[in-house]
Amino acid sequence: MKWSDVQKKDPIYLNLGGGINCHPKIEYENYISVDINPPYEGLSVKHDVREPIPLVENSVTRILSEDLMEHLKIAEIKTLLRECFRLLKPRGAMRIGVPDYNNPKDHLYFKKGRDPRHHDHITLTNYELMKNIIEKSPFLRYEFYHYWDKGEFIYKKIDYSFGMIKRTPDNDPRCRLGSFKQKAEVILADFLFKLTRGFRVSEEEMSVRRGHRLYVTSLVVDLFKD
Repeated sequence: MKWSDVQKKDPIYLNLGGGINCHPKIEYENYISVDINPPYEGLSVKHDVREPIPLVENSVTRILSEDLMEHLKIAEIKTLLRECFRLLKPRGAMRIGVPDYNNPKDHLYFKKGRDPRHHDHITLTNYELMKNIIEKSPFLRYEFYHYWDKGEFIYKKIDYSFGMIKRTPDNDPRCRLGSFKQKAEVILADFLFKLTRGFRVSEEEMSVRRGHRLYVTSLVVDLFKD
């Protein structure tokens, strides 16, 4: 697609950095993927989200962004939020999902200031950082649904019909056990982990291990343009 084609649509739903997650894919119906490497199939437009989006203001109904902002510098995230606010119609909304580096299994990387597992993660996102960025944005109303705060996972029910976030305890298959083989592997791994710790393991430590509910968590927040 070209931006001129996007502008003709009504309503306009954008998935920033969406990759293959766009219409007609299930759970991404009507969403247009805005990506520097757009997919060959589905609704998409080639664009670097660090650059202004060539649509008129107050023309977009929904914006979705999952696993994008950690690849940007903080200054670029702030600029992108201002651009999204410009694009959204009044009463439009944006949903953001980013890795939560307050998750106990990931927090060590946050303290080190880098994540060797993901060299392309430029900004290690968490609740404090994202709240600070949002409060300095034009968005006056927002709601956090999933995030870690002071060692506690805050969970509010999400209506995913508004916008899918895959990396959540609700949707990520790594947060639950499937086959008998997977169950056996997790049970054995858990036993060996407890054994090495002298069976002095907290419930929190177990909850973030593979196969347990909080192994994969994202910070999820909706921003509203009133």
